[in-house]
Amino acid sequence: MAAIIAVSSISATVFADFPYEADELFMSEDIQDGDYVQITAGDEGIYEPSSEYDEVIGMTDNEVRNLYDEFLADRPEVVSEDQEMSQEVLDEFAQYAVERGAIEDTAVQKAAITKALVRSEFKVVVTGGKAKGDTTAAALLDHSLQDHPSNLSYDEYTTYAKQIKQSTEFNTIVNNFKSYVTGRKLYQRVESGSTTLNSTEDLHLAYNKISYTIYGTKTNNVWTMRVVFNDTYDFEKVPWKNAMTSSAAVTAINNYAAYAQSLGAIVPYDIKVTVATTFTE
Repeated sequence: MAAIIAVSSISATVFADFPYEADELFMSEDIQDGDYVQITAGDEGIYEPSSEYDEVIGMTDNEVRNLYDEFLADRPEVVSEDQEMSQEVLDEFAQYAVERGAIEDTAVQKAAITKALVRSEFKVVVTGGKAKGDTTAAALLDHSLQDHPSNLSYDEYTTYAKQIKQSTEFNTIVNNFKSYVTGRKLYQRVESGSTTLNSTEDLHLAYNKISYTIYGTKTNNVWTMRVVFNDTYDFEKVPWKNAMTSSAAVTAINNYAAYAQSLGAIVPYDIKVTVATTFTE
């Protein structure tokens, strides 16, 4: 079932207009970020989690999942689909892991194995997203499935930037900017705003509502626009649930999304995507 696509809405707030020639510092200083990992074309995939090994409990995701399957098989009462991954069942599983000698009987170890189990279930959602072609959304979710995800800044040459550049929302942003500056004898303009990226399912799941800042400069009647999109990634249950066709993925979303972030299974992080374009006034 496809995600519901809403009509895009764009709001903008002018920062400043400059009726004089631009210089390079105007473009560079405002966009640099020291708290982000800078990613260029070809590097997009290297910042996905490289290891599924949990150092606190000394187990991999697969080992945790296998232990959970054993727990379900040994449990006297069958766990219904609605009960699975409830707090009660998760607590039972953590105690089972203690009794089996898989972890120590401490709050830290119990919390760690619970988090690892929930995180392994969201890997099912990642796999489902990739299978459907929602590759950006799947990659951004995957990056959140670690304890300390880095903030990511994608430059204009990445597939992430090209994907946004091809969207109808970006085209609207450019046309609005172009309409404003044409005939005003400006050489620089800085503008901020927000939009809802939902012209494709992948954009909707990856970003949805997102803020942006436009840095525009004009030289010899040619405007160069660098649009920096900013978002804080956190998991939104409803659009993902509507988009998934895999029953396993839907079950994972239904049962764990409400408290996955509170458990630390999903960790929010910041994203920047820079998109560049030009036009002649």
